[in-house]
Amino acid sequence: MMRVLWFTNSPSNYVGNKNPYNGGGWISSLENELKKHGDIALAISFLMANQPKKKVEDRVTYYPIQFEQYSWKSKFSSKFHINDFSYEKREWSKFFKPMQDVISDFKPDIIEIFGSELPFALIASVTKVPVVLHIQGVLAPTWNAFFPPMVSPFLYCIQSLNPKAIFQKVMEIVGFKRSVWREREELARVQNYIARTEWSRRVIHALNPTARFFYGGEILRDVFYEESKRSLPKQLTIISTISQPMYKGFDLILKTAKLLKEQYVLDFEWKVFGNIKPSFVEKQLGICHKDVCVKLEGIANAAHLKQELENATVYAHTAYIENSPNSVCEAQILGIPVIATNVGGVISLIDEGETGYLVPANDPYQMAFCIEQLYENKKLNIEIGGKARKKALERHNKGKIIEDLIQTYRTIIG
Repeated sequence: MMRVLWFTNSPSNYVGNKNPYNGGGWISSLENELKKHGDIALAISFLMANQPKKKVEDRVTYYPIQFEQYSWKSKFSSKFHINDFSYEKREWSKFFKPMQDVISDFKPDIIEIFGSELPFALIASVTKVPVVLHIQGVLAPTWNAFFPPMVSPFLYCIQSLNPKAIFQKVMEIVGFKRSVWREREELARVQNYIARTEWSRRVIHALNPTARFFYGGEILRDVFYEESKRSLPKQLTIISTISQPMYKGFDLILKTAKLLKEQYVLDFEWKVFGNIKPSFVEKQLGICHKDVCVKLEGIANAAHLKQELENATVYAHTAYIENSPNSVCEAQILGIPVIATNVGGVISLIDEGETGYLVPANDPYQMAFCIEQLYENKKLNIEIGGKARKKALERHNKGKIIEDLIQTYRTIIG
């Protein structure tokens, strides 16, 4: 029996997971499929305070861990030494101890780490167990696109004139820069990578030229594999799912919606799902979301989002940087045509003009044009959506993804 240990950014299917944000659902889906294999013993470790050190549920061993917290004084002083990372490097031993305890208890044959956003991958330097890093996002190129064109670091920090809020924004920027540096250290220590886009392979190769790559697809949330029937609405209905960071492109939604309303004079509704706080972006652009037919729907569960997508004209993805957003894949597998910014790994998901449309980042004119085309030409809309669905069903085939993953484990162990 192969013993597999995951370190993840989310608690996956652990019953103590009470996070209202619906991110990381694909990890839960992957867990559900992998644990069906009788020759795999799976353990999952993640950050969560005030939990038992070990708990077995439905054939999976969960290890909630809590890293020792830095003192307030050390956090404060270290962040003002922006380019001096020696203190942070000394503190890494605090991460190793709880992770090594998990490894000693479970005795895995292989360790898979999901994402480089947290310091889990540093464990590769202090364990003899083979480690593979499953690339999600990458912080270095994200930092490169952190601020949209209308926002400078100064403006970002003074969104509010409250001194505490300004200080928090400064610390957020400094903390992100330090995380980028720490990620570089992680990538230098790991030699095996699971990547799903050509972009992620190129970025990792640039940061670690000796890296070894394996392809790994993603299993979507279960509800998107269920029977679906699409219904084209009479009114133009656009769906987007984004989160709060400005590089997710809420500004592009507002600019495109303004064009659709004033230039194309269309009757439409643009539903935006996610934890969006619009006031700062609206102030910078002089565009209020309510004035341009944009509705902020908040966070939606998978079933509700599926229902909304089934009754949509198009899905629009507006980010300034991405790897392979599952929101795009979920729209495609339902047969919804996608218009997305041509950034990061998105080009690996969309064949231009065949399974969707790609537009440059921060180009509301081309995005508005493509939306209008797919609204006016219903035959083209259905044709592109059908081709996208066919490709998505192949890309997200559960059995093939698990088969590839197990073979990757065997190759690395062997």
